[in-house]
Amino acid sequence: MLIGFLGTIPFATSSRSVRTFDEYQRSSSARWSKHDLVNQKPVLEFLGPDTEKISFKMLLRADLGVNPANELERLRRLRDRGTVLPLMIGFKSIGSNFWVIESLDYTVKHWTRFGQLYSVEVTVTLQEYVDGVVRMLG
Repeated sequence: MLIGFLGTIPFATSSRSVRTFDEYQRSSSARWSKHDLVNQKPVLEFLGPDTEKISFKMLLRADLGVNPANELERLRRLRDRGTVLPLMIGFKSIGSNFWVIESLDYTVKHWTRFGQLYSVEVTVTLQEYVDGVVRMLG
């Protein structure tokens, strides 16, 4: 069953493999500029919304039908190339823009007796990618 996808990485479950995520978090904030004034409190100026961030954990296990080393390498390539990715969950686009992989943090849970990755927990942090051209006035 297809749950969604990040670019070309499917989030899916079947009788042969499980590649899903948990601990999904989404955060957003506003951008403010602080103007200092002499002998007065500073004045805040609203600049607009900031880009959003999403993070989630993936448990990549060989006994669940995925190759943890290959999956990590795939995620690293997407991060290192700055690949802009759609994020879909439940056939619904998440956000109005695409996403980039900002960071990957992983913990090896188990190794095989031959020193290969058997089970890895990966935290994927995405940042919203806004495709826009800055226009200078004047």
